[in-house]
Amino acid sequence: MANLPVFEVIGGPVEIKGFHYGLRHPSLVVHLTVHARNCQEWLNRVDQALSALLKETPGNNVTSPIVSGCSEQVHAVNSLLFWVSRLQESAGVPLVERAKIIDSYPETSSVMIAIPTFFSFHHVTRYFFYWLLNFFQGVYVGMNIHACAQEFPSIVKQLAQMGSHSTNLPRFLSAAFKAGIPCSEIAGGVYQFGYGARSRRLDSSFTDQTSGIGIRLARNKHLAAEVLRCAGIPVPLHIMVADVKGAEKAACELGFPVVVKPADQDGGRGVAAGLTTLDEIRKAFAGAQKQSLRILVEKHHEGRDHRLIVFQGKLLWAVERVPGGVIGDGTSSVKTLLDRLNKDPRRGDGHHSPLRRIVLDDDAKSLLFKAGIGLNSVPGEGEFIRLRRIANVACGGTPVDVIEHVHPDNSLLAVRAAAALQLDLAGIDLLMPDISRSWRECGAVVCEVNSRPDLGGVTYAHLYEQILRKLVVGCGRIPIAVVIGAPPEWNMAAAVADRLSEAGLVTGRGDHEGVSIGRVTLTAGVVDVYSGGRILMGEKGVDAMLLFINDASVLRTGLPFERFDLLVVAGSHFVMPSGQSEQSGVVLLRTLFNAFSLSCDGRVAVVAGSGLELRELPCSSPAELLREPVEQSSLVDTIAEAMITAEGNYSIGQPAFFAPVH
Repeated sequence: MANLPVFEVIGGPVEIKGFHYGLRHPSLVVHLTVHARNCQEWLNRVDQALSALLKETPGNNVTSPIVSGCSEQVHAVNSLLFWVSRLQESAGVPLVERAKIIDSYPETSSVMIAIPTFFSFHHVTRYFFYWLLNFFQGVYVGMNIHACAQEFPSIVKQLAQMGSHSTNLPRFLSAAFKAGIPCSEIAGGVYQFGYGARSRRLDSSFTDQTSGIGIRLARNKHLAAEVLRCAGIPVPLHIMVADVKGAEKAACELGFPVVVKPADQDGGRGVAAGLTTLDEIRKAFAGAQKQSLRILVEKHHEGRDHRLIVFQGKLLWAVERVPGGVIGDGTSSVKTLLDRLNKDPRRGDGHHSPLRRIVLDDDAKSLLFKAGIGLNSVPGEGEFIRLRRIANVACGGTPVDVIEHVHPDNSLLAVRAAAALQLDLAGIDLLMPDISRSWRECGAVVCEVNSRPDLGGVTYAHLYEQILRKLVVGCGRIPIAVVIGAPPEWNMAAAVADRLSEAGLVTGRGDHEGVSIGRVTLTAGVVDVYSGGRILMGEKGVDAMLLFINDASVLRTGLPFERFDLLVVAGSHFVMPSGQSEQSGVVLLRTLFNAFSLSCDGRVAVVAGSGLELRELPCSSPAELLREPVEQSSLVDTIAEAMITAEGNYSIGQPAFFAPVH
């Protein structure tokens, strides 16, 4: 026993691309045998060591002390799963559920666990999981875990890649789960929300209807200004420059103060505003050149910085972006005020932080010098000391909600700016002295249009669900039925499709004949359930879906969707490896039921003579179990009626039965 690892991985992790056991993410499934004994002291030491790495107070592990009735082995696994999920959270991985035990085998002290992840990051999750196993093992045997601890920052960095596509993605995913809108990863940070005819896709805040021409124009500030100017929208004068001499000349032509910024970047990268000397121009040009070779010198306009979010031709939200700085209290120094400001838990250094910490860099020191004060100066009560030239949240600014104060003329100006670039969702940056007065009266300029605005998490948090609900019809679901173990000769798929066609629904189906939509065959021959379902989920012409499971491959892929409406236990007709007995088919039927019944939140129908008895079925499924076995002769009617019922509910935006978050 002493030579065995405390957690022994049996057979290697299985990368599940789809969904099973009621999970709402793809997962890494691991079969573990637990050899640890006298766990409590060991797990306390693990708790202390990992808490130290996270700079947290030990004792947050919810599995300590051992829960009454829980074996030492299960307790150890629960501790492992706690730290799997805690480390994912600390890295900002945008998951809505934790790792969990999905099956247990007390006779062998082993369990099956599922670690939620994203299918494009299975390799990162596998690497992180083995690192954690080694950490637990090192603490158990009393090894020096210094080398393991040194690897921790690299582990966190790799995990953080899962949410690094944008700050918008985690919040859209969270909003989708909250609203009951199913979502799945497509590729490269693009996600699909909803299924088939009700599906939409997002890449950060790019939608599947965002104009490619609009994106190209908005990314080039010089071209965007030309388009906006032609539309009668006020924009600053600017000059494209090739070198620092050109920047100096352009500043003199435009007249100080000026702004130097990259022509093709956003988020405030490389932007320096309010420049009044040639020396500042030279420094700003060098900073901008680190971000891009295309540099603009622009006439600086005084005014309060506003970001207006426009979606589908309407103003959704508006904030004033207050530049990074501190407000005096009459007794504290600038340095003390800044230290106090940076202690705000919302402020951090990562791009997923709602607000950013303000560091005393050259920009801050230059502004303090211009104001004639130093770090030890004590501002008067209510006096604002500016420490950033630009107001972007990414540079330390703070957004303040002003939606109730926006003058109708300013709202229309923002809507017209988005329309001029043909953008369905855009962030309009508007400089003006007072958002409550018309721009025609007090003046304004649109200094930028962002085609992929970072909505943020401070004042914009509610927008994610609001945008999803405008994009996705209802809850995004279509009726889906899964049939397990039906003999091909029953030929149910076409009959069900015909019934649904009479109700006005085009059915996508995957069975032994291939994948088809209505009367059109997309792929002929056997296609595995996951691949066939993925094809149909992405087809906008699919109003309902019917999938047949006739082999065990789906256990290694999962289903292509996280929730469905009808599970039919039809029989044990499976394509089995040679030498497998009929009894093996019944065992597989039970295994498939256990793996996927938790993902059905509609109804479960058991066909008479299927090999499973109603009394054998567990009560843990969220689905409604039909109390009487269904005869084969009425199976088509049962499936069609359940799917038509589901469609009736989805068309008004409600789940057919219920769709709880597990």
